[in-house]
Amino acid sequence: MASTKAQSLSKPHYFISFVIPPSLHSYVEQFSTKPLSLSSSPSSLTEAAMTLTSSSPSFMVNLLIDSFGLSKQSAIATSSQFLHLKTDEKPLSVLTFLKNNGFEATHIHDIISKRPRFLVADAEKNLKPKLKLLEDLGLSKFELGAFISANPSILTYSLNKTLLPRILFLKSYLGTDENVLRFVKCCSLLLVSNRLLPNIRHLESHGIGGLKLKSLLLQRPYMFNQKLRRLKEITEKVKELGIESHSKMYSHAVGFMSAMSKETWQRKFVFLKSFGWSEEDICTAFQKRPAIFSLSEEKLQKSMDYFVDELKYDEKYLCFHPHIFIYSLERRLIPRINLLKVLRSRELLKKDANLSSVSVLSEKVFLEKYVLSFREEAESLLKFYKGNKENPRIGAESADLKKGFVTIKI
Repeated sequence: MASTKAQSLSKPHYFISFVIPPSLHSYVEQFSTKPLSLSSSPSSLTEAAMTLTSSSPSFMVNLLIDSFGLSKQSAIATSSQFLHLKTDEKPLSVLTFLKNNGFEATHIHDIISKRPRFLVADAEKNLKPKLKLLEDLGLSKFELGAFISANPSILTYSLNKTLLPRILFLKSYLGTDENVLRFVKCCSLLLVSNRLLPNIRHLESHGIGGLKLKSLLLQRPYMFNQKLRRLKEITEKVKELGIESHSKMYSHAVGFMSAMSKETWQRKFVFLKSFGWSEEDICTAFQKRPAIFSLSEEKLQKSMDYFVDELKYDEKYLCFHPHIFIYSLERRLIPRINLLKVLRSRELLKKDANLSSVSVLSEKVFLEKYVLSFREEAESLLKFYKGNKENPRIGAESADLKKGFVTIKI
C-alpha cells in the first residue's frame, strides 16, 4: 500500500491513479467502460423553457410526469433537452434499471430533477458497474437510492479513473471498507472532490497523520471539503493560540476550529471575555480543552453561574480546568456534587474530593469509589444519587444536605 500511495502522489492532478491489486483486475475488466458524459447543469424552469411547449415531444412530457413524477412545468422544461429522442425506449430502460435496484419513486424523481441526462444513460454499461462498486463497498440496495439521489453527480465520474482509485486511496488511510463507507456516507461529495487530497497533504505536513488523521477523517469529514486556503488559516491560527503541531491537542484544536466560521469563533472569544477572562486566560482554556469553543453560549453561561454562584469558584481558576464545562450539569456534575456533600455531612470522606478529578471519572468508577465502598450506607447513598440523576437539585434541598455543609467548597 505504501508503494501505491507513493505512485498516487506523483500525479499532478487530484484524481489519483492507482496500481490496482491483482484481486481487483477481474472486477475492473468486467466493468471497464468509457466514462459517462452527463450534463452538469440541473433542470430549471425558465421563461425560455416554457416557450418550448410546442417543440417538446409530447411523449417525453407525459413520460416525465407519469413515470418520473415531475410537475408539468418541470417536465416541459426538461423534455426540451431531448428533442432528438424519437422513442421512450432509453428513458424507460433507465427507469426499469433504477427500480430493479431498489430505488424508490422519490429517489428517481430527485435524480432526474437534478441530472436529467441520466434519462439517456446506458444503464447496463455505465450505471450498473458503478452501483456494483458501491454495493461491494457495503451500501445495501435500500441505501443506494438515498445515497445517489442526494448527489447523483457521483455516477457521472469514471469508474476506473475516479471512483475506484478514490476508494482505494481512502482505504489506505481508513483501513477497512466499513470505515470508507462511513466516510462517504457522511460526505458523499468527498468521493469525487478535488479538495480531499491537498487538504490531507497539508495536515500531514503539519504533523497530523496516522491515527490522528484517521480520526479526523471519520469524525470530521466535512473539514476535508473546505478550501485549502481556509485550512491553512486554521492550522496557523491554532499555533498562534499556543498549540504547537507536536502537541497531542493540535489535531483536536484544528478539528474544532474547522467546524465553525470565523464569525462564530470571534463571537465565542468575546463571550468568554465576559467571564472576566483575559485573552491569555482564554488561550489557556483553549490549549487545555479546545472543545470549550464548541459549546453553546447558553451552556457555558449556565455552567459558569453554577460553578461561581453555587460552588464559589473563582473565574480565573476555571480557565485552568476547562474540561468541567464539557460535562452535563444535570446528568453528571450536580448529582455527583450533591452526593459529595452528603458524604461530608455524614463524615464519610476520609480524603476530600476535587471537582476537577471527580468529573472525569466513569460512572462505574464513581459509584465504586463514592457509593459502593460505604457498605452500610450504600443503599441510601445510591437511592439519593439516583434521585438526583432523575431530578437534579442545586443547593441544599434534601434532609441529608441540611445536616450541615450548606456552602461547601469542593
